[in-house]
Amino acid sequence: MAPAVSVAYELKPPSDTPIPTHLNATKTHEVPITNTDATNQKAYYEGLRTAVLQAKSTLGEELTAWRDAVGKREDNKEAKIPKKGEEDEDEEDEEAEE
Repeated sequence: MAPAVSVAYELKPPSDTPIPTHLNATKTHEVPITNTDATNQKAYYEGLRTAVLQAKSTLGEELTAWRDAVGKREDNKEAKIPKKGEEDEDEEDEEAEE
């Protein structure tokens, strides 16, 4: 088995979230390290760096697609959370009424 960088994820979106057919909630990637020459440490780390960057790029693209697919639902959730200033005003109003 050749050395490789392995990245896996398992996403669990809410059950009522519409999931596009082109997205998989579970995925594993293996990016081979191109230069595994043990005598040339610099070349090995360059190959490792390239593999890590490729894995990062692939993962970023896939997670961005997921974010775009479920992002609007998350925006709505965040809008429901009252801001700190609004909470303080409500408490002051209640105290003034008492």
